[in-house]
Amino acid sequence: MKQEKPALSPLLRSDTQGLILAQLFMNPDEGFSISDLARFARTSVPTAMREVDRLLDDRIVTAKTFGRSKLIQVNRTHLLFDPIKQIIAYSYGPAAVLPAALYGVDGIEHAFLFGAWASRLKREVGPDPHEVDLLLVGYVNRIEASRAAARIESYLGRAVNVQFVTESDWQKEEADFVKQVKARPLVEIDLN
Repeated sequence: MKQEKPALSPLLRSDTQGLILAQLFMNPDEGFSISDLARFARTSVPTAMREVDRLLDDRIVTAKTFGRSKLIQVNRTHLLFDPIKQIIAYSYGPAAVLPAALYGVDGIEHAFLFGAWASRLKREVGPDPHEVDLLLVGYVNRIEASRAAARIESYLGRAVNVQFVTESDWQKEEADFVKQVKARPLVEIDLN
């Protein structure tokens, strides 16, 4: 099956590759199983394994084996670590850093990326996403959420605009803002 051109970075082969690289480069101190990477990239385990094998061949990542388990971790000593990280942070980074950044923020029921970034990932032609639009649904502690977004802005190299909607407003779909957001592409952030 031929993969489509990546939506967020013309330098990469596919969105799957971009998301796997994002998980690894945005969390360089962590190790991930092939299954973890496949789940994050919303792809099959064999596809994730092929992507990881390419990265292993080029020594961009390392693998540590524990019994039958293999943990994949980015190789921080690779000469291309910093340039790749910068490209990945700008393109696919939001999907990888926002779950950890939002962890522990009280009241979040759902979190979504919307706007230009989500549109591009869903294959809509449009402008380069210069900022990240983040929607938090629930009775969210706005101060904690805004601080979390501010902490990762420099990490991503772009502004993070946070919008808030209550769970009931999200479900009712009566507010114009909610109707607009739901009518456009959304990328749900896995908060688990």
